[in-house]
Amino acid sequence: MSKNRILILAPDAEALASFARSESLKDVHFFVMSEWEKGVSALTQEYFSIIIARHFPGDGDVSSFTSELARLAPKTPIILITSATEGQVVRDALRGGICDVVFEEAISLELIPLIEKYMFSGYAAVRRLSLEELFEYSIPVLTATDMNLLALTVLEKLGELAGSTYGILFREHEESGTGGFAVVASNGFSEESLVAEFLLRFGGGVLHASSPVPTVVPAESISTLHPEDDHLLGDSRNFLLLRFDLMPGVSIHAVLGVRKPLGPEVLGSVLLDFLLRQSRFAFLNSERSVQTQNLIYIDDLTKLYNSRYLNVVLDRELKRSERYRNFFSVMFMDLDFFKRINDTHGHLVGSRVLIEVGTVLRSCVRETDTVVRYGGDEFVVVLVESNADEAFLVAERMRKLIEARWFGQENGLNLHLTISIGIAAFPEHASTKQHLLNMADQAMYRGKESTRNVVYLADIQNVP
Repeated sequence: MSKNRILILAPDAEALASFARSESLKDVHFFVMSEWEKGVSALTQEYFSIIIARHFPGDGDVSSFTSELARLAPKTPIILITSATEGQVVRDALRGGICDVVFEEAISLELIPLIEKYMFSGYAAVRRLSLEELFEYSIPVLTATDMNLLALTVLEKLGELAGSTYGILFREHEESGTGGFAVVASNGFSEESLVAEFLLRFGGGVLHASSPVPTVVPAESISTLHPEDDHLLGDSRNFLLLRFDLMPGVSIHAVLGVRKPLGPEVLGSVLLDFLLRQSRFAFLNSERSVQTQNLIYIDDLTKLYNSRYLNVVLDRELKRSERYRNFFSVMFMDLDFFKRINDTHGHLVGSRVLIEVGTVLRSCVRETDTVVRYGGDEFVVVLVESNADEAFLVAERMRKLIEARWFGQENGLNLHLTISIGIAAFPEHASTKQHLLNMADQAMYRGKESTRNVVYLADIQNVP
């Protein structure tokens, strides 16, 4: 069901609808009803974002009419259309639960801005939630423990409140490939590459302008806009900015694109304040949990993740795939003839080479991907939102970099290495964690048994 649904309920509903339709509301679904009984039936069965109404003569006075509307849709903003000469009508309407009144004489100027106010500026969400419902609204944030799922949930909740069309949560990260920023979560972008492009374009300005206090600024105040920015911003040329300070030197920045600036009723609302407080505490707990888990899940030698963490990340990606219909790939890899290095030069040199290999592998993937030292000279890489063909390109890049590099130079050596890599993709090759690992492992051993220094995809013929 679309979130953008407007009911127009009036004797002259079609005429009112002509004033309500505009290019800015092209994504809104209008329900036009000129009979009171049909409107009552719709309100008892469906949810609407906004109700635009005019009193039906003969169905009681205005106060009774508006009170009945408010009873049927207690959480929905109601806009009453009336004449400026009917002062008593306005007073009765406001007492009866009407949010706003538009005078007939100003309808062409005031109706659309008022609809946009409730639709795109957070006023409807603030009105809809009572204090009793506040806790329930934040339960998804309070109960999320995984940082990735938590970040997506916070972004969705902020977007719902602000009426945003896109959003990004990100950190500063010197090793990231997006201009020094690491994406924590994003939504509303048709392609992942647009997220990186957005941060390269606006990330520095957002970083400078954001603070723990939520603010809305025009995009042009962050950076001079150019025509080529249209595909990034669309109609949302205002940024809701926020910074979650978790601990010294650790912050998560939020930027959400909104069509209209949010007013003080929204930015200063109890709802937003409560959501932001709970989000910060949840982020802080998740960050501390990650730091604690790192002591368990980090390989002492290479500082990559270890095999225990592989189970965690695969379980996480499988859950994400169930929720968002995502796909991902697993690469299983083994250094060719690595035992010769240990036998010839000793285990200290071998250990140093493994550290160097880990650095090469890590340089080939994104911040959101996971590199694991599986054991000995075996490594596993999990590539999120990557199919088999995309994973093959990454694996080839890894293979060529390993082949071209000289290892052990810090020890006065020039050691040449190659690597064999097997790839299995979810759900193309396997639908369970163990089967996925087995398929990638089998693909790697096919390479070991052939030429080595090669990348093989899982054999689709062996997929049940």
